[in-house]
Amino acid sequence: MSTAIRIAGGGIAAMFAGVLCLPLMLGAGGSDDGPAWEDSCTSGDGAAMQTVSKEQEIPAAEPGGQVTVPLNPQGKQQSVDWTEEQKRNASVITNVARSRNLPPRAAVIGVATAIQESMLKNIRHGDRDSQGLFQQRPSQGWGTVAQVTDPIYASNSFFERLAKVDKWQVKPLTQAAQNVQRSGFPDAYAKWEKTAGELVVKSWGKKAVLSSTSGCDAVENAANATDAKGKGGWALPVENSRVTTPYKAGGGMWASGSHTGIDFPVATGTRVQAVGTGTIVEAGWGGAYGNNVVIKMSDGKYTHYAHLSKITVSKGQTVKARQQIGLSGSTGNSSGPHLHFEARSGPAYGSDINPSAYLRSHGLSL
Repeated sequence: MSTAIRIAGGGIAAMFAGVLCLPLMLGAGGSDDGPAWEDSCTSGDGAAMQTVSKEQEIPAAEPGGQVTVPLNPQGKQQSVDWTEEQKRNASVITNVARSRNLPPRAAVIGVATAIQESMLKNIRHGDRDSQGLFQQRPSQGWGTVAQVTDPIYASNSFFERLAKVDKWQVKPLTQAAQNVQRSGFPDAYAKWEKTAGELVVKSWGKKAVLSSTSGCDAVENAANATDAKGKGGWALPVENSRVTTPYKAGGGMWASGSHTGIDFPVATGTRVQAVGTGTIVEAGWGGAYGNNVVIKMSDGKYTHYAHLSKITVSKGQTVKARQQIGLSGSTGNSSGPHLHFEARSGPAYGSDINPSAYLRSHGLSL
């Protein structure tokens, strides 16, 4: 971590030194806080899921922003009116995650864990020899009392162990936290996911964003999206949407007799992005496709984005994954605002291949 962060962290740790906190049991909350969740990113019982409200006052995501939460938050979510001390500690945990080049998801797991263990207070006493934000135990190899009660040191220790957890990016939060903490109440972390995400966004800024969707696919995409050679990320052409009309759907709407791509229903003006690295080979009017962009991808295939209301790239330009190429619309032969997306073996109409399979081949979930 940088010297600047270390100095700032030391100041915060010193500021907390005089804070008197009530003791909390390690993993307090009891085993009746919810069921033992599956060790996978599954939808589970829809009645148990809660998603983030669209009305929350959260900064909009900047280009390249990552979905922070929810990763299908499990069970009833809880929140607290946080004090300035608690907000500062959440910020420390978040900034340590950033200093280690971890994604926002890691910070959410860390903050939710610290909420359950200490209510974001740097506790100097707890269950047995548990200490600090994460109630880490010196007797279990977490460090000295002075170290585990230093928020910077404690956060680094937590993230060091989290990084060793297999597929932590796509585990339910409570599973990822439990794999690090080994609490007596392994399900208790789940209820803090939503509020932890809100705290992380406030510190991380606009490149972390709360989503009104389940978030499961988005987090998995961030964890898995690399090209066949392991170079560069891949992304869906629009964020927080879904496929409606599938590839090869039949009907008289299409000149070929079937749908040559897949459709994402998004409002006019929605940001459209390149799914991977490539070169623009067409940018302009495409007849029935309306305003459209075609990209020759780094793997030799071509991707096609149609019915745009605005094009923001030009022919010959090189683009990277998640770089904006235009705004969605309903130009050309279109029944309403959406993005029509195709994958092709060549640049011309008629060379289409299954776009869903193509995106999945690059680690993306639909």
